[in-house]
Amino acid sequence: MTNDASVEKKCSMCGKPFIPNKYRPNQEVCSSLECQYQRQLVNMKSWREANPNYFKYKESQDKSWKQACRERSLDWRRKHKEYLQLYREANKERHREYMRDYMREYRRRKKNSEDAANAEPEKIASENERNTVSREAE
Repeated sequence: MTNDASVEKKCSMCGKPFIPNKYRPNQEVCSSLECQYQRQLVNMKSWREANPNYFKYKESQDKSWKQACRERSLDWRRKHKEYLQLYREANKERHREYMRDYMREYRRRKKNSEDAANAEPEKIASENERNTVSREAE
């Protein structure tokens, strides 16, 4: 009889081999903190895609909801300054990577939108030139 829990699997996040937890034999992600963090992000993203209007209901019912949430968040941050400082120091590199990727994506989108906006006048100008040439040929 083979013990399925002792069979090594490949982590779906980092690709490294690991032995699943005996209580979770279907485990697909290793226990490293970074992989678990990535798993949580993927799970949250897929849940939000499956439930797109879940958080919009409250906002649509009461316009002050967003302001109240913001004030609650700012109040918590004021009360827990030491915790925030320690958290930011501990996760500085991950935040740097996130911001680097975010800004790359932002610049790429901005460039694409500018290219598209610049392409429209060029397209119109080239069509006007073609029309002028075709009129001269007649």
